[in-house]
Amino acid sequence: MNRRVLVLAATALACQAASAQSSVTLYGLISTGIVYANNQKGADKQGHSTWQFASGPMQTPRWGMKGVEDLGGGVKAIFTLENGYNIGNGSLSQGGREFGRQAFVGLSSNTFGTVTFGRQYDEAVTLCVFSSACQFAAYGAHIGDSDNVFDTFRLNNAVQYKSVEYGGFQFEGLYGFSNKAGSFSDNNAYSAGAQYRNGPLSLGVAYLQVNTPNDPNNPNGAVVGDYGFSSPFITNPATGSGVSKQRMYGAGGAYALGAASLSLLYTNARFEYLDTSRLTLQNFEVSLTDYVRPDLMLGVAYIFTTGQYHPQDNSPKWHQVNAGVDYFVSKRTDLFLVGIYQKAAGDAQYAQIYTLSPSTTKTQVSAVIGLRHKW
Repeated sequence: MNRRVLVLAATALACQAASAQSSVTLYGLISTGIVYANNQKGADKQGHSTWQFASGPMQTPRWGMKGVEDLGGGVKAIFTLENGYNIGNGSLSQGGREFGRQAFVGLSSNTFGTVTFGRQYDEAVTLCVFSSACQFAAYGAHIGDSDNVFDTFRLNNAVQYKSVEYGGFQFEGLYGFSNKAGSFSDNNAYSAGAQYRNGPLSLGVAYLQVNTPNDPNNPNGAVVGDYGFSSPFITNPATGSGVSKQRMYGAGGAYALGAASLSLLYTNARFEYLDTSRLTLQNFEVSLTDYVRPDLMLGVAYIFTTGQYHPQDNSPKWHQVNAGVDYFVSKRTDLFLVGIYQKAAGDAQYAQIYTLSPSTTKTQVSAVIGLRHKW
């Protein structure tokens, strides 16, 4: 009898240990709200004020699964499947993909780092922590998300490596295959980045290049379907030519002063068009956040974007101010209010806040109030 009890107890302990080595986590986020804009161009080419239901103004809705299996020796098998969806109508996001936000599998080592394979974020997204759009400002991204810091598009067919941390320093790189026989660079992409964290100080740099994105002759390439959403830069307005190459590099930093944090971000995005014309955009951003109470955060930011078309003598510029209030009802639920003001200057003919239709004037104002819940 005692032997049976011991065998059953040992079996139970073995099963418990085995289950502790492998796990699958279900997670998600829902964000919604109401958006006001003072001027959006309608089908009649006239400017109209609008009130709209918003799906995902403060992080887009998603649900996902993360899995880990301990293989021993500090090595783990990992996977992530992450779906994006529209809370307003229940449809799939990211061009109707089932797991359009992320879909990858890989191996993680405590000594050598992590290698993953599938649809993934590029390294430009690592700079988002230094932007007000990711901190508090909802749709307050750089105009057109010209640098992809706000992760408008992901990379297919991607192999990514992330190192372990060395005294707060970490580096990573990614390559997205074109998957086209005889044309290795037709719709391929690559990126690299590095981060450093030490107490209140955070720093980051990133580089990204995509070649022939959304090429209709290669629908199986690295950048397909979600490229250029809400962007006025995917064609040259003077010639109508599409993008042959997009390249960006950037650097950011943040320093925490108690409950407050100051962030700086610079990015340089260059669009080369099929007709050999090009556009270079520089984004400068400074943002300040402050937890005036543990459950209440205030934020304000200023963004200046300056551009230069070549060979056209055209230099568009934009000024943008973001301001926000975020009240945390609990650890997983918050209420937010965000205001965005954008003004076109230089040769820019109109303002266009991210996700909105362009204004018929050089200014555009938007406000969003909403609710976010995480699990």
